Amino acid sequence: MTSTARKLVSGYGVRLVNTVATGVVSLLLMPFVVHRLGDRMFGIWTLVSTVIGYYPLLELGLSTAITRYLAGALGQGNQEHFNKVFNTALRLYSGLGVIVLIVTVALASLPRHFVQYSGDATTFSQVILILGLSIALLFPTRVFTGPLEAQLRFDRLAVFELLTLVLRTTLVVVLLLSGYKVIALAWATLLATIPSTILTIRTAYQEVPFLSIESRHWDRTTVKSLFSFSAFTLISHLANLIRFRVDGLVVATFIGLSAVTHYRVAEVLAQYYFLIMSALSGMFTSVFSRQEGAYDFEAIRKTYSFASQVCACVASFLSFGLIAWGRPFITRWMGAQYLDAYPALVVLVVAFYVATAQGPFVSLLFGTSRHKFVALVTSLEAAANLLLSILLVKRFGMMGVALGTLIPMLVSGAILLPAYACRVAKMNYFEHLRRMGKILGAVGVSLLFPLVFTLEFVTPDYRVLFGVGLLSMILYGAVLWVIVFSQSEVRGLLVRAMGPMFAAKGNAD
Repeated sequence: MTSTARKLVSGYGVRLVNTVATGVVSLLLMPFVVHRLGDRMFGIWTLVSTVIGYYPLLELGLSTAITRYLAGALGQGNQEHFNKVFNTALRLYSGLGVIVLIVTVALASLPRHFVQYSGDATTFSQVILILGLSIALLFPTRVFTGPLEAQLRFDRLAVFELLTLVLRTTLVVVLLLSGYKVIALAWATLLATIPSTILTIRTAYQEVPFLSIESRHWDRTTVKSLFSFSAFTLISHLANLIRFRVDGLVVATFIGLSAVTHYRVAEVLAQYYFLIMSALSGMFTSVFSRQEGAYDFEAIRKTYSFASQVCACVASFLSFGLIAWGRPFITRWMGAQYLDAYPALVVLVVAFYVATAQGPFVSLLFGTSRHKFVALVTSLEAAANLLLSILLVKRFGMMGVALGTLIPMLVSGAILLPAYACRVAKMNYFEHLRRMGKILGAVGVSLLFPLVFTLEFVTPDYRVLFGVGLLSMILYGAVLWVIVFSQSEVRGLLVRAMGPMFAAKGNAD
């Protein structure tokens, strides 16, 4: 296996651990925080977190553009262009950091637009100032993640994120046990990011020895290129906000606030599935950019073909797990009164499966600057999602809102985006579907053992669910390894897809 392949495998492994750890910590920590803060203070924390959650839009989609052009420069072996992109981005992000700070001060000066009582208004202002300051300071340093992503060091970035999670969780628990309240949570969030930020900057210089900060590398043409790319990324991000955040508003408006909590149970589980798949497919964006930079289009086709097989296998197991074990898990986690969320969970899982099982088609389109089509399709999908959810919720309730997500995603995720990705990669779409059909047939056979264990042993008990899940994963992987993959095949695909181009350029390792 090539060093490049090892980076991708280790990167996804650590990312997966990080995603799972984040989910587990969130689930376990929430009752503790609510109990220590009380409903009103936790409500302020949730409100500020919601407002801060929109701050990434101020980034204007530039992070994807930076990684794309840095990876392309590495593929070309052009160190001068690499530094030009990096330094231009650093100046842009510094300016955006100032804008974030201005927005934060403006929001903090208008607390009565968010809360009613004067005491709560003061707390709101202090919390949003601390969190806003944290994000403003992080904006310039976020540019340093670009070189690491371009060098495929997702493992390092995931380790740093895991370090932040551990520090933040530790600080939150210690401070709350010591009697501190919501403002302490804000300081814990700020302080926890400092070590990982320092490590990211240091590691960027280690991985890219020729990286330098010089004013001469500022370039207006590069600014234009970055914003030309990021404009459509921003549109995609806005569309995703509608696709993945509007459901709760529709439920609250047409069913009631109590139903929001029930629907949120399904939404949270489905979104963690989507995060795991995004962590897998998203790593290939830099690979495709580097291969295009090296004009190695044969490698792009082979990488896309192999990545599609891997994504189909992982997505199938995750979808099976959520559908097969979702009902007993919800019963144990939230209580039997929340089982009305299970049908919506099944529909959402099917929707996300359609969007992820055919491989990293979105990563291919972003990695090769064909993402205008992604912006168009996701915008149309978001509009259809909102319209259908409003129409269907009146008749089918929560299930109607989930169907509003599924129906447009069937068209975009199963047909439009993968078909266009195949066109960009110069692959026959129907041949791609034929290969995917064979993979899914093998997946069906491999899931027979997990299905038997589920029907025979699963109960609403964490230990049983964990044991059945672990054993099912091992058996599923073993059968797939025999039927779909072999060690020589995997090695051959990885070497042919990624090895020669990187070896020729001497930049990957």
